Amino acid sequence: MKRTVVSVLALLLLLGVAIYWNTREGTKTAREVRAEEGYRAPGFTIEALDGGGVLDVGALIGQKPIFINFWESWCPPCRAEMPYLQKAYEEYGQDVVFVMVNPMTSDTLANAKAFLAEERYTFPVYLDDKDGSVMRLYRVGAFPTSFFIDRSGVIIARHMGAMSEEVVETLMKKIARP
Repeated sequence: MKRTVVSVLALLLLLGVAIYWNTREGTKTAREVRAEEGYRAPGFTIEALDGGGVLDVGALIGQKPIFINFWESWCPPCRAEMPYLQKAYEEYGQDVVFVMVNPMTSDTLANAKAFLAEERYTFPVYLDDKDGSVMRLYRVGAFPTSFFIDRSGVIIARHMGAMSEEVVETLMKKIARP
């Protein structure tokens, strides 16, 4: 009987240590800044396409949910997901900060503006600087690439390639509704 009690206590102690260790590690990861799932999102400032000023995304991280999408107007997968992103903006734009980034790597300002006007997209669009610093910071190598950042500032999903309407809706619900 005494051995059983000692064995059970030993198991409970090990379980408690394991739970503590996992919790501590999770907290450590969420505080580390990296453009990867499970890490705190890196901050940056970016200029609005319409000349409406500069957005300080760093000041918003940990305050509001954020959706960041890297796209260019010539990109067929980007064009394919844009209607779903517009729909998400109309539904979640009050709760989620939308940061639609055109890095202008092989796009022109005129083409980007013409595409947005032709399709009547109303979400806010921002331009990366000439060096592509935001694109490099988020290690974007293909278009489109999207990041879903929760209210606490942690990246809960990074999606490369065009998203379906269902994927957009599922991920938006994860960050917009706590």
